[in-house]
Amino acid sequence: MNLFDPGSIKLTKYLFYTGKGGVGKTSVACATAVTLADNGKKVLLISTDPASNLQDVFSMELTNKGTAIPNVPNLVVANLDPIQAAAEYRESVIAPYRDKLPASVITNMEEQLSGSCTVEIAAFNEFSNFITDGRVQQEYDHIIFDTAPTGHTLRMLQLPSAWSNFISESTHGASCLGQLSGLESKKAIYKQAVETLADGNLTTLILVTRPETAPFKEAERASSELSALGVNNQMLVINGILLEHSDALSSSLYEKQQAAISAMPEGLKVFSTHMVPLRAYNVTGLENVRALLNTDRVTVHAQTLNATDIPSLNDVIDELATEGKRVIFTMGNVIVKIQ
Repeated sequence: MNLFDPGSIKLTKYLFYTGKGGVGKTSVACATAVTLADNGKKVLLISTDPASNLQDVFSMELTNKGTAIPNVPNLVVANLDPIQAAAEYRESVIAPYRDKLPASVITNMEEQLSGSCTVEIAAFNEFSNFITDGRVQQEYDHIIFDTAPTGHTLRMLQLPSAWSNFISESTHGASCLGQLSGLESKKAIYKQAVETLADGNLTTLILVTRPETAPFKEAERASSELSALGVNNQMLVINGILLEHSDALSSSLYEKQQAAISAMPEGLKVFSTHMVPLRAYNVTGLENVRALLNTDRVTVHAQTLNATDIPSLNDVIDELATEGKRVIFTMGNVIVKIQ
């Protein structure tokens, strides 16, 4: 299994990162974007994840229109806010009718377009605009999508076919309110977006996972469902693999990861597979983003632990039980006890 090195892998124009929440999908997508930009490629990185932390990664405010990243001259990042996108989409559907229909009808339209489905439609609408925009295609060498966790991504990709059935079966009623006409006008764009995703010459869908049983199963499920949608151009990236082990704890983790990799579902073994080493730092800030996929950039900081004795987990549990604490919050390496 080779290291994931975007600079030495032949990559398509569109790179679509997805995976189970918490596997490091955003980190890998950001590191890919920075690596390609550092190699002279013009890159657009777009997040469609409602829980995106792109602003934390790059330590700056981002918008849905695209922001140039200082110190990475070839990189532009767009962070799509699904709530804002939903509001803009809702207004685009309703605006033509504001002066033509009674206020009560307009209110009813706003209520119908205020649910979670509208948020999903709006997110896919923004995504589709980027992937079908001829100007964007010409301006950038690579367009990278950091998507929501797999389930959300799959629902977005299923929307065009679902809407096609809905539109063809609905010939009256709500059509006078504009919702159906709005969907109909976008149907060709959505269809083109999904066709682009399914074109292996244009797009690679990168499944990001961890060397653990549950994420592997989730990746296999997503891969199967994506294949059913015609998206077969997939690649697997296993993030957080421990490469060295020198004590009981690290050896235990190493053995656990290797066992999970050996038992990886058969459906994933057919794909080109790459790995990203386990890093001992948070992937925030440009320096750490660059280092994630480049071992030569990793800086090891030696630290001395100021403690004469480190209690075992059992000791900590016994202490908490003795103190009678009823609510315990754990945050990173800090334990907060509440009476």
